[in-house]
Amino acid sequence: MHVFLETNFVLELALRQQEYNYCERIRQQARSTPPPYTLYVPHYALSEAFQRLRPLKSERAQYEQYVLTQIEQHLREDDSDADAMDAFKRTLTTLLAERTRTQTQRLYSIVAELIEEAPGPALTPTSVAEAQELAERHGLQVQDALIYACVLAAMRELPADAPKLFVSRNRQDFSKSSILEELNRLNSDYVATFQAAAGKLRV
Repeated sequence: MHVFLETNFVLELALRQQEYNYCERIRQQARSTPPPYTLYVPHYALSEAFQRLRPLKSERAQYEQYVLTQIEQHLREDDSDADAMDAFKRTLTTLLAERTRTQTQRLYSIVAELIEEAPGPALTPTSVAEAQELAERHGLQVQDALIYACVLAAMRELPADAPKLFVSRNRQDFSKSSILEELNRLNSDYVATFQAAAGKLRV
């Protein structure tokens, strides 16, 4: 079995979100000897994971600024506790900074490991050209079209009868009948959750 993953797999591992345990089980089983399946993460998905981290940092900064503004307003009140508010401010700032630092470091580590564990596929001029066609044909966003083009290119390099699986939480786009038919012609199934993928892979 050849298992193709995308950006959300990387983020689940790095940010330890809802389906983190399923992702880790999929990853650990692929390390078995002999491996029951091979993992593939497009190189573009690895770089896109860092782009997805930026909005999270921005949201935290906005949240922090909102809370600090509320604290400043509270300190203007006669019965405010300045010491308690200062302690809360320091705790909040430290907590958010530490969370951002930890998640960023973990993302760097996960990406480095996946480069070794889940080879390519790389973003090539051919896949970029196909991505434009796929975006128009299936109504995909640019990022999704680039990842999908890389996945299709790698699938075509494998034996036609080799079982394949594409996992993406973008159900809205990748569960379209036109895409499912396209994947089926390459002997590939599609699932929209890592829990479903873990079940299909029996891990």
